[in-house]
Amino acid sequence: MLDWFAALLAITFVALAVIYDVRFRTVPWDIYRPKAAWLRAGLYFCCCWLLSYLSGGMQLLLDSPLYTQEQLRNPDWLAWTLGLYAFILIAYAGVWTYFTPVFERRKNTLVSALFGFLWGSSSGQLFLAVWLTAGRLGLPDWGTWLLTFTMLAAWQPNWHNIYWDHYIAPEHDTPMTQKIKALGCHIPNMAIALTYLTLYENHLIFVSTQVIACMSAGIGMRYPAPWVAASALNYARRTAARIPRCTGYIPKDPRSDPYTPFYPGWRPADRPPGT
Repeated sequence: MLDWFAALLAITFVALAVIYDVRFRTVPWDIYRPKAAWLRAGLYFCCCWLLSYLSGGMQLLLDSPLYTQEQLRNPDWLAWTLGLYAFILIAYAGVWTYFTPVFERRKNTLVSALFGFLWGSSSGQLFLAVWLTAGRLGLPDWGTWLLTFTMLAAWQPNWHNIYWDHYIAPEHDTPMTQKIKALGCHIPNMAIALTYLTLYENHLIFVSTQVIACMSAGIGMRYPAPWVAASALNYARRTAARIPRCTGYIPKDPRSDPYTPFYPGWRPADRPPGT
């Protein structure tokens, strides 16, 4: 059954690539168009799921139990599991969402949640695939953890800064919020979740935490539906480096800017009416 699913993923990837090449290949990088963004995201999702299939991660998710009776009787496992879910919810539904400028995007919670589910289930399986591949090198558990963390720490920020945050995600950061999210959400997420995976090997729980994180982020940034018109406002900022990296929205006056959480008394509800 999984072989057929993998074949369908490969066909879907090719179809999306052809559609994108025909319709959006010439779209400038600094013009955000939701239809093009969804196509690019679809290509990424297919790649992640295919890597999960090839690594054996997808089969593990189907075959492994969510938890065992022995784990339910283990207070350490219960504490780790509850603590991991609590951290993910606080970090992404709380901190990440609070420090996310949404500009003039309107809420569409169902569409944003759907995008977050696809994003989280694919990225979570990508992380699992890297962990499984590292585990086949014969390293001790701590070596597998360290190698996986190092590889993901090199991949994630570069993938997001160079591609994801302009070609797939609408603008949702400033230089300061990038640092807040990296230190308060992304780095501890990888450290804690990979430690949990290494200790207990609950593959589905691990992936589910990344689904929750990305669904929270998708809703928090108000990810637009593919049928939404492109915004007339362009907040894209990139460095002049040889490989351009996004820097996020740079307000003229952070203390009075209506889109950013820097001026005294700011709350998400303070964003301009109609957003």
